[in-house]
Amino acid sequence: MAKDLQIPKERFTCQSCGRCCRMWTITVDEARVEQLRREDWGGEPFKKRLATEGDSHAVRMVHGRCFFLDEENRCRIHGRLGYEAKPEGCKAFPLLVARVAGTTHLRLSFYCPTVSEGRGKPLPEQKRWIQSTVKAAGDVERSVPLTLDGELQISSRELEQIEDALCELLERDEPVSDRLAACGALLQRLCARGQAQGKAGLAPALREVGQIDLATLAAEGRAAGSASAAGPVLSLFLGHDCGPGSLARMGRFFGVRLFNLKLGRLRSRLMGARASWRAIQRVPFEPSPTSRGLLTRYLLHKLRARRAVTGEHSLLSGFHLLAAAYAVISLLSRMRAADQEREAVTDEDVEMAVQAADLLVVEHSALYQGGMLAQLTEAVLGQAHLCGALLNRVEPTQAVRANK
Repeated sequence: MAKDLQIPKERFTCQSCGRCCRMWTITVDEARVEQLRREDWGGEPFKKRLATEGDSHAVRMVHGRCFFLDEENRCRIHGRLGYEAKPEGCKAFPLLVARVAGTTHLRLSFYCPTVSEGRGKPLPEQKRWIQSTVKAAGDVERSVPLTLDGELQISSRELEQIEDALCELLERDEPVSDRLAACGALLQRLCARGQAQGKAGLAPALREVGQIDLATLAAEGRAAGSASAAGPVLSLFLGHDCGPGSLARMGRFFGVRLFNLKLGRLRSRLMGARASWRAIQRVPFEPSPTSRGLLTRYLLHKLRARRAVTGEHSLLSGFHLLAAAYAVISLLSRMRAADQEREAVTDEDVEMAVQAADLLVVEHSALYQGGMLAQLTEAVLGQAHLCGALLNRVEPTQAVRANK
């Protein structure tokens, strides 16, 4: 296997649960469409996509399920034509591939319950599947330079040093929100030094972090962010947790907008729950050691696999993507608890919310599929103090509440 291939130490073995055949967009290239249309499937399986969205077609979803998924959660393509006839995305799921700075990084989608539960065969032992997935993905390199904040270009080595510092903070034993806030503060410091001194200011700023305790950094990260700046981010990502069709999306948009104004209830199709802002805030987000382990594993996995810099993300906006995922996880976990009139979140709440966040925010969101929404999302995530803003919005500290 290639030396420039980075394989995470995660686990996965398909349990045939059918999760990968629900809710997310399954794209198909023209050749595969022509091949599959030779069969009679009892209807038109595909819909045309815009030219800016990549592959020419997507599989039609019927009530949130893939057109080809039968009532027993089995793929009709697989059953009739065999594994190799399936779309490439189906064969690859939950494995994702990104090539950054000359190295191919693999990561897994936590939308798959087996991945979020950490069950199955270790990924490094699944060489045949990995090789075929990497080959199908091609040797497509990130097309834009690596940047810290969209302006200051950084080398692969500098990216690695910053990632190491962020991972070191995320591996601490403090609450996950404090670790994220500390990471946000570190990136703010690096951006400020970069603007003032260029790349020469990055190394001293990284060295200083080791001399500052995490609580101080976390407070610094929170203090810089205004909670109101988080509203558009939550609206963008939570706006896709709805049924198919433009009317459903429009209704969802206004519903999330009212929720952000604290005037309505948040509903989640993925969580099967709804609750008001006030009810959600009455449930503290105090995950158990098991759930804290899942959250830590999730954030570290995405960061080390360089999800933060795939596409056109700067390191800053890519990290904010992970902070947005955490904010969504916190909200959705507590919403389910509030809906069931519980005073605390459970491990099941958190695991379901992690799966939902990977669908809505990190891996499968329609926001990244070209066009104006992708540009808007990138601009929103590029706000300098967004991490603190998100944390202050969903989990305000007593100091933040006192300043409101």
